[in-house]
Amino acid sequence: MKAFYRLVKRLKTRFPRLPVCLLLDGLYAGGPTFQICADYDWKYLIVLREEDLPQLHRSFAAVIPHLPHQSKQVCFQEVTSVGRTAWTQQDYRWAEALRYTDQQKRVHQLNLIECREMQTDTQAQVTNLHFKWITNFSLTSRNIDRLANHGGRLRWKIENEGFNVQKNSDLKLEHAYSHDPTARKVFYLLLQLAHLIFQLIQHGSLLRQSFPNGLRTAKNLARRLLEAWRNLSLSASAFLHLAAGSFQIRLDSS
Repeated sequence: MKAFYRLVKRLKTRFPRLPVCLLLDGLYAGGPTFQICADYDWKYLIVLREEDLPQLHRSFAAVIPHLPHQSKQVCFQEVTSVGRTAWTQQDYRWAEALRYTDQQKRVHQLNLIECREMQTDTQAQVTNLHFKWITNFSLTSRNIDRLANHGGRLRWKIENEGFNVQKNSDLKLEHAYSHDPTARKVFYLLLQLAHLIFQLIQHGSLLRQSFPNGLRTAKNLARRLLEAWRNLSLSASAFLHLAAGSFQIRLDSS
């Protein structure tokens, strides 16, 4: 939390006019974060866990029966490569201007999104999930699912498809490569670039053309790339011929 307070102050100082939307987990659901965003005119979507801010949970439970029109159901399907279909149904409810008083006796007007999700996989196995987010976005039936799926849920992807991959794969983010703070920043920039290039190759159409049956695992792809760097080289003429040509790379974002 102390690092968060330092970082947001630096961000506001260096980029005073930059529009910012913070995607945060339940650790940040509290008065200091709400006040910072109000002072800086920033937007936020914060995960609300069941054990956090009981006052806000009670307020939501009290008002939601009186808001029957503030609900929406969204259904979508995904067809796999073998023709099987998986279904997802999302039931949204929301309430605005819920009063919350923090430990400093400051009163905040908060908006709350609830999503109950039922996932049916290709084997007809059903999984039920429950999410809540606090936000200062205005909520309507037109934007409620976009805010949840492309905002609140994106925080999970940033952590689990970003930092966790960098920490737990052979990228080895947590390794102490240097004790010099500038060198650490340079290393992490290079690591981010490597991760980005790896994802572009992994999801690019050129890889599917060269390996139509895939490479089974991401580690196999990494090994192939490493061996290509070690053993393959292009002559100057071959490189110029490649650069002069035109081709298209399509990305699979599924």
